[in-house]
Amino acid sequence: MVEAITRPTRLEVSKSAVEHNIMTVKNVSGADKVFLTVKSNAYGFGLIPMAQAAVAGGIYGLGVAVLDEAIALRHERITAPILILGISQVKYVELMAVQHIMATVVSLDWLEKAEQQLTGEQRLPITLGIDTGMGRIGFRDRDTLAKAIQFVLDHADKFEYVGLSTHFAESDSSDTRYFQKQLTRWHQLTDDLPKPKYYHVANSGAAMYHAEEVPHEVVRVGTVVYGIEPSRGELADGRNLKPVMALRSEVNFVKRLPAGEGISYSHKYTTTQNEWIGTVPIGYGDGWLRKLMGFRVIIDGQYAPIVGQVAMDQLMIRLPREYPEGKTVTFIGQDGDLENTIEDVAQFAGLAPWEITTGLQDRIHRILVD
Repeated sequence: MVEAITRPTRLEVSKSAVEHNIMTVKNVSGADKVFLTVKSNAYGFGLIPMAQAAVAGGIYGLGVAVLDEAIALRHERITAPILILGISQVKYVELMAVQHIMATVVSLDWLEKAEQQLTGEQRLPITLGIDTGMGRIGFRDRDTLAKAIQFVLDHADKFEYVGLSTHFAESDSSDTRYFQKQLTRWHQLTDDLPKPKYYHVANSGAAMYHAEEVPHEVVRVGTVVYGIEPSRGELADGRNLKPVMALRSEVNFVKRLPAGEGISYSHKYTTTQNEWIGTVPIGYGDGWLRKLMGFRVIIDGQYAPIVGQVAMDQLMIRLPREYPEGKTVTFIGQDGDLENTIEDVAQFAGLAPWEITTGLQDRIHRILVD
């Protein structure tokens, strides 16, 4: 998708907020090395700007879902360690080795095929993924895991044994029974096996609420660095985090309509009196969902509701008074004494916060701010 840099709609990523949240993770978890997951366009915040802010803010490494994301980071001269969290096709092992990108490996068969394709000029960094109860990918049998580790060690000219990892299905709830079950499985599968450089299990929830129970020298987090409280208020209020994202645009057309005028498709909103209506260049084509009709944006430190159906590229708001074209409109972020958080948007839409942010399309121009 083409990035729209010629219109005023933009997503701002705060470098100072990212740095603050990274330090918060380190202080709470006691972690020496923090990997930030920047998959899916950095949860919608923007892969490159978010990675740049994170590296500048003290992050140690980055996690991605697919090789393409890792290559994009390397093309931007980001030299931090990069871990691919998903399964990569074996035919790309030489590329990963040359770019020094860590592969998550979940089967001995994959390793055997990869060994045949690697030239040995550059070693491929290997993290072995373990399924302790997520039910997604990973080794589930200790003997098979031990054989995989030994295979990597026996082929040290081709592989570099750098990581063991798992992922918690639930680590941000007051009900810790399944978390404890997974932690027990982790120990059953890995205790007394050769330990690599990165021995990591803690996601955002485990890092923030279970640091004393899990290996925490290396943690692999996501939402918490983005300023989203992992438990959504169940275990913490999130006041120790700073919001990273602001989504803003501008009014680009203003008109006064009399009572009885319909707004947008199907006239789901009709003016009840003389009303100032502003048009803003953002819509569901940008990921601002149609179900957000009625949500209150902020203009000039005052709330203004979205009226009428959200169109693909534009929407309308009811202004508290006449404003000139070019007046800033805040969808997510602070303006004066008012603030719309990602959680506010998510609750209005009935979705999780990361469903909102990952839905924000590439067409929105993303920029770094202090």
